[in-house]
Amino acid sequence: MKSIILSVFFLISLNCFGQSDTISAATAKNFIGKEVVLKGTLKGFKPFKDRNGKDILFLDIDASYPDTEIGVTVFPDAFSEVNLKPEDIGRTVLISGIVEEYRGKPSLPISEGTQIKFKQ
Repeated sequence: MKSIILSVFFLISLNCFGQSDTISAATAKNFIGKEVVLKGTLKGFKPFKDRNGKDILFLDIDASYPDTEIGVTVFPDAFSEVNLKPEDIGRTVLISGIVEEYRGKPSLPISEGTQIKFKQ
């Protein structure tokens, strides 16, 4: 029974990724306000503390900051679920969410660990 429930959950999560436009970091500016799946290469990540002292991560997709075309931030609610390791750098990543604009640049906030997956 447990495996059936896990299989259903997996299929639902794949379906959620499949219903959105798949975009690249370079085209993100054309999708402000839209639900997407960002596909790119993880070039790096930087841990940081927000103004309340909580852990967050900044992800570099397809290029390193400040040259990246989109800002991707893992917020405190998802921080413990997103366990990135140095060996993840260079892997293809899929990040789902709604593209926002932050300081004139596309941004994709991650507030749930399920929003980020690595391509196998």
